[in-house]
Amino acid sequence: VVGVGDGNISVEKEGNIENIVADKVLVSVGRRANISGIGLEKVGVKVERGAIVTDEKLMTSVKGIYAAGDVNGKIMLAHTAYREGEVAVNNMVGEDDIMNYDVIPSVIYTTPEVGAVGLSLSEAESRGINAKELSLSLMYSGRYIAENTDYTGIMKLIYDSDSAKLIGASVVGSYASEYIVTLSMLIDLGVDIERAKKLVFPHPTVCEVIREGLFEIK
Repeated sequence: VVGVGDGNISVEKEGNIENIVADKVLVSVGRRANISGIGLEKVGVKVERGAIVTDEKLMTSVKGIYAAGDVNGKIMLAHTAYREGEVAVNNMVGEDDIMNYDVIPSVIYTTPEVGAVGLSLSEAESRGINAKELSLSLMYSGRYIAENTDYTGIMKLIYDSDSAKLIGASVVGSYASEYIVTLSMLIDLGVDIERAKKLVFPHPTVCEVIREGLFEIK
């Protein structure tokens, strides 16, 4: 986007300028941690790129001081902050607990919905994991076919071919926000793919495609 005018926006693509008629423009430029004026510099809490630095137990650089939620700049989602708060409090009272950001599901509430959790193929490979990717159409689900006219929905599974466990997943299609947590649980609990194939999904549901996908992994 190179300009916003009266009832239109100007966009540039491959060197060409195009005007698009628009009644309203939604501008989303990201978020930043609200940490100014709370005395962090007085107690020596480390800050990087505008966010409080925390470890896997949510402790800051100062022993005994914890930070949960958007202030640490990790994953700025409400359910992430909820879990971070649990981890921080558990460690405060002496219960060992750690935060695993690899199992935090993310959802885009569009039509169709988008859900994702875990590692992408490139992220897995950058960690030295022998990862493979499987893509499957949501048309494996009878309910998906019955309730949709645009059959472009897709599920993608990322798995460690050495350990035979899921390490990432993404879904584009109806109800993605409702069952991405199922994939999150399989990843978080480290369920072996062969064991996961024995799980029973109710029929008819769109999430049945998970089981179909698992059986496509050889």
